[in-house]
Amino acid sequence: MQKPDDVLPLEPLTPADVTRLWRDLARLGAQSEDERAKVLGKLGVTADDQRRLSPLLKGLVGINVLEPGLLHDGSGCDLGWQPSVLAPVFTGFADFGPANGLPTRVRVYYPTTEGTPENASIVTGCGRYPLVIFLHGQCAEPDHFLQWDLVPRQLARSGYVVAVPQLASIPPFGDTNPDVTRAEQVLDWMRSSWPHAATLLPRPMTGVAGHSWGALAGAVLATRLQARGAISAYASLSGGWLEWPGSPPRPTRGLAIATLFVYGTGSSDLFANLESGGAVVFGEPQGATHKVVIRDGEHWDYFRENGTSCSLFRGPCGLMRSVAADFVATFFSHYMPPSQWTLLGSTIPHSLIPPPLALTPRQQFFAGGHLQGIRALPSTTTCRVTHTWRLPPFGGGAVAFGPE
Repeated sequence: MQKPDDVLPLEPLTPADVTRLWRDLARLGAQSEDERAKVLGKLGVTADDQRRLSPLLKGLVGINVLEPGLLHDGSGCDLGWQPSVLAPVFTGFADFGPANGLPTRVRVYYPTTEGTPENASIVTGCGRYPLVIFLHGQCAEPDHFLQWDLVPRQLARSGYVVAVPQLASIPPFGDTNPDVTRAEQVLDWMRSSWPHAATLLPRPMTGVAGHSWGALAGAVLATRLQARGAISAYASLSGGWLEWPGSPPRPTRGLAIATLFVYGTGSSDLFANLESGGAVVFGEPQGATHKVVIRDGEHWDYFRENGTSCSLFRGPCGLMRSVAADFVATFFSHYMPPSQWTLLGSTIPHSLIPPPLALTPRQQFFAGGHLQGIRALPSTTTCRVTHTWRLPPFGGGAVAFGPE
């Protein structure tokens, strides 16, 4: 039986390490049965296990494994690599609305190499991108959906296209909700009518993320998409799961995809706190489930100070905004990578702490400030951040940063 991750080394492999490993396995598969048996025998692999491994190893022969994300010359990609969390670019955005056939206003974020983000050119010809929709929570301020910038920007520079629609923030408790229907329509429009729809990966490579009530509505949306085989991962930022009434059942019970919960333990994040009595929510999803907890973090700490009029309290962890954005980016990268980064799930471990960036001088030009929240965790003295993960049917682990 596989051992839980918490007793295994957590040091992440670099992209080059993963590439070398795959190439070594392919070379082993190309050897004769006798030579392969000698190598596997020295590694302690039993004869029965060797018989099971041999067809898999032989199947790797002839597969051309490039350094993840790099593209062949002549691919049509002027950039030379596909943007990802390990090789970021800049973020562009464009606004759309009812005049474009949408049911509401939508801001769309995407990868670009241009320094001016509004209506910048999207990076094309360098692979296709997964699609993420982000649903904001309830806040009675004009254009609140436009105040959410760091999470969608971090995803966009990491190789994702992110749609952020304006919602009515109707209470999300139940199966029927106009905001959920509106979000479904936005996703359909993105794949059929968005000017760059051809850059998107097919429907299973869709993610849903949301904050507060938007996280709850997002889970309802995720269950609908799951029924159609049209989603891969879901992330909740301070979703008020303890507000959910006894009926109907919480949508988390039906999720069989990768799931991430992020929240603080401050007083204003009371209904999102999945410790003690709320721990049952963390156990409900059937797929791989992650929980990132920022001690004393508050409900609106995902915004910069004075970034929203709805923020009444500030927690002591000034990193919460960037830590949350970074974990959302590494979470989706682990479970739903861009098209040219098929080994990203091996490169980023279940801890979601990425390896050090190994960038060319040109890539370094785009990487300023990237993953600064996660990078700051080992030296933080003001933030206590814990990440726990559960990998059904067995396995899991935990990491923690900051003072006890």
